[in-house]
Amino acid sequence: MKQTKTRLFLSIFTQQESLIVNFSLGILFASIIFFVSYKFKLLTFPGSLVTFFLAVIIFGLGTWKWTVPIVTFFLLSSLFSKYRKRKNEKVETYFEKTSERDHFQVLANGGLACLLVIIGYFYQSELLYIAFVSCVASVCADTWATEFGTLTKAKTIDVLSFKKVEQGVSGGISLQGTIASLAGAIVIAATSLPWLESNYIMNLIIIVLAGFAGSIADSILGTGVQAQYKCKVCNRTTERKVHCNLEAGLIKGVNCINNDVVNLGAAISGGIFSVILYDFVKA
Repeated sequence: MKQTKTRLFLSIFTQQESLIVNFSLGILFASIIFFVSYKFKLLTFPGSLVTFFLAVIIFGLGTWKWTVPIVTFFLLSSLFSKYRKRKNEKVETYFEKTSERDHFQVLANGGLACLLVIIGYFYQSELLYIAFVSCVASVCADTWATEFGTLTKAKTIDVLSFKKVEQGVSGGISLQGTIASLAGAIVIAATSLPWLESNYIMNLIIIVLAGFAGSIADSILGTGVQAQYKCKVCNRTTERKVHCNLEAGLIKGVNCINNDVVNLGAAISGGIFSVILYDFVKA
């Protein structure tokens, strides 16, 4: 009995010691992310601050297993956004947010992932990890679809009506954007490979399909329920409530549903789809 209590005490002490080390490293790692994000204007100051806290939690509780996928998404997507802005700045007028992301965008893209990391610390599950990576793959696939889909002129159609729309309009898809979306899902899926426990190829396929499906869900939500406005000055369709220094008129969607809400919907859709696929494969 005495030996059992001793082993239990040592086990708890070791876990706590490990947690302290992980959070210490997490603070160091998050500080670097904060500095890079704000210094190079990848994020606004509030966005960088929220990213700092999310990074501390994700690394502190999940270490590299949970950190690598979301950091890969953040760094690559931020660089692609900056590059796209230099190549095609005109399309920015359609977007509600600029390439310098704010705290709402950070929470929309990483908040659900952070929640899954917290749950994953207390409840070890391969499915939970696959759902987490699928959420990240969804927002990455959606971001890459937007950045590469608007990089150069390309035929863009509405995902539901298949009618031609201008680049940058919510719900619009293009061939180059669709290919980029699939590539984004593949890249994020690949980052999880060292930590998948079994059926590596099948689990990778599940994550890729779920990530791509999440991106498509984003486009459907974008054209179906996201608020879109018509500028009273330049007559362009935009996600912005104010355009050309004048309040724009709502022409489509729900006023309170913006791109951040849609991005969160994409992450949720990707996670749910991965669970459905996983259960189907295991059945």
